[in-house]
Amino acid sequence: EQQDAQELLAFLLDGIHEDLNRVKNCPYIEDKDSDGTNDEGDAVLAWSNYLQRNMSIIVDLFQGQLRNTMVCRNDDQRQPDGSYGCGHRNVKFDPFMYLSLPISDECNT
Repeated sequence: EQQDAQELLAFLLDGIHEDLNRVKNCPYIEDKDSDGTNDEGDAVLAWSNYLQRNMSIIVDLFQGQLRNTMVCRNDDQRQPDGSYGCGHRNVKFDPFMYLSLPISDECNT
């Protein structure tokens, strides 16, 4: 089944990465909070921090970075425009090794 193949591939790639990781002493790195005003700089810093702990051919070939945004939508705080929450925005740049994409049953290719 496709899910089994995906799990096997993820297991193999992770194992190869762990064996070939050129970083032997992984430093602790604090995640920096971002508000989305300096995406390019924040993305470069996040990737640089990631590479301080993870550096292998698997990272070079198969890994990338996603931008995730969270916005406060607290039900207890209703704004004058009718929206909810204080509007606080937090942006993070997270590494990924593979992306799962849904395939429609109607796909004929």
